[in-house]
Amino acid sequence: MNVAVKIRKELDEKTDLKLIKKIIALYEKLKNEDDDELMSLEDIKAHMHDLLGDVTPADSIKAFRDREKITQKELSLKSGIKQQHISEIERGERNVGVATAKKLAVALKCDYRSLL
Repeated sequence: MNVAVKIRKELDEKTDLKLIKKIIALYEKLKNEDDDELMSLEDIKAHMHDLLGDVTPADSIKAFRDREKITQKELSLKSGIKQQHISEIERGERNVGVATAKKLAVALKCDYRSLL
């Protein structure tokens, strides 16, 4: 069985298989780099961007919410932000302001800057 499929089964059937494959490809590339030559932070960021593309605030919020295994409704109750507002943010229809990011970050147990 494909490694990405095994990982997906372990995580959750809803987990994006393409994303898992991109992460595995990045891991393989980094693993195969010459040990004598460390990659710079800029090189790592470039590799991540090449594989994953831009990570939007919507992507980050969904990922942190998935990590905490909570629904939008539960996030709404924990953060004090309307569920509709969270839904619009996750669909990319609404921007995330600093105040909103701070409330979400407390509920999602992360740094608010990772949600902007």
